[in-house]
Amino acid sequence: MNKRARRPVGPGPRRSPRAHVLAGVVTLALVAFCPSAHDRPAAQLTAPPADGFHVLLTTSELVVGPNRLAFALLKDGKLLADARAVVRLHALEGDDARLVAEMPARYLRLEVIEQGKRIHIHPDGTRHVHGDATDVQGIYVTQATFPHAGMWGLEILAQPAGGAVESARLSVGVLAASLTPMVGSAAPRSRNLIAADVADLKLIDSSDPPDPRLHRTRIADAIAQGKPQVIVFATPKYCTSRVCGPAVDVARTLIPAYGDRVAFVHEEIWEAGTPQKFSPTVLEWNLRTEPWVFVVDGAGIVRARFEGVTTRRELEAALKLVLAPQPR
Repeated sequence: MNKRARRPVGPGPRRSPRAHVLAGVVTLALVAFCPSAHDRPAAQLTAPPADGFHVLLTTSELVVGPNRLAFALLKDGKLLADARAVVRLHALEGDDARLVAEMPARYLRLEVIEQGKRIHIHPDGTRHVHGDATDVQGIYVTQATFPHAGMWGLEILAQPAGGAVESARLSVGVLAASLTPMVGSAAPRSRNLIAADVADLKLIDSSDPPDPRLHRTRIADAIAQGKPQVIVFATPKYCTSRVCGPAVDVARTLIPAYGDRVAFVHEEIWEAGTPQKFSPTVLEWNLRTEPWVFVVDGAGIVRARFEGVTTRRELEAALKLVLAPQPR
């Protein structure tokens, strides 16, 4: 198998020496494990064929230890919803693949999709139905634990309601250490631009319309104040991948219930709204894909992180743990 090139997000040239942002989805539909490809990154991008069964992996960074592994399933060009799915983890040893673990994958529906259309939540709380239809109804999620770095094999089995079992095998690279802030590590004390810093909010928020509630607080200031945070790194205007995920809209749904106790921060990937130069905050967090969502506690420690498509259910569960009273 030939090594495939990574594809950057959005239009225009990329000029960052420190980071290379990928689209928030990669297609992996290999028919066999590839244990000898030690120089491959965590995930490979390929153009999905029009027919057959394929895995759209939205987690590109896998590390030693527990990982949130998220993916979509594609069958003959259509995304599968509510299939029974299982992920089998194989240790690759020479030419052999040894089964290490088997985990069920839950299908989690996106709360901002209704009747096949995306729901955009405006800053005033009103809901707007996007005109374009989408078949992205949700995402499959499981927890995968890798004992050591290197190449590993994943086998995905899925059975749609009333259908036959489909399967796909793929190899992924596991890193010894994360490139982005890990759970339990200190969040970078970033001084991200906020609404008071710009004449037009559209310079730091490509949402339509921009949401001032997501641009009131600097990450560093919230940490200094001991305030928990939900930090969303996403570029709504330029993230065009099929399963990129409405990360900003998902975060917005939590503001009415938690906005008085939690700082909600949206950081664009590109500086000043142009898809040519990464924002300083993105570079500080060393992000290589988008979208990302981080939950940070009042002490400035990362308590949860989500790459790619994320549901409100997952994000709210992590936030509740941060807000729960700590035992003395």
